[in-house]
Amino acid sequence: MQNRVEYYDRLQAVRDAGDWEGWLAFFLRGVESVGNEAAATVRRILELREAHRAAVTGRLGRGAANGHRALEGLYRRPYAKVSDIQEMTGLKSPVAANALATRLVSIGVLEQPLRRRRNRLFAYRQYIRIFEDGPE
Repeated sequence: MQNRVEYYDRLQAVRDAGDWEGWLAFFLRGVESVGNEAAATVRRILELREAHRAAVTGRLGRGAANGHRALEGLYRRPYAKVSDIQEMTGLKSPVAANALATRLVSIGVLEQPLRRRRNRLFAYRQYIRIFEDGPE
């Protein structure tokens, strides 16, 4: 926990001297900091979403509608198998969902961390990295 020492010092000051104002100021600075970090994370997600929506629109041609459905589903499930992509898009055929996943890899939206032929798993790594890296 960031600011652990100050947190306990502020609590002790409330107990010892009734310094509620100091505690509230510390607490509100923390709320502001977390709010700013959350806003920065949301901005990064929106920038990524718009860049990938443009890539899907510009590079998938007739497959763009399914590409957009898959992209939206990836925000809820950033790791996906072909069957997941099929479910996200409503495609009837696993072959079509597999082809779409392959095309999303080719335009840089998805990555395939494990290079296997069956039970392929795809990752929306750029999205996942936003949460791993934290706010900029």
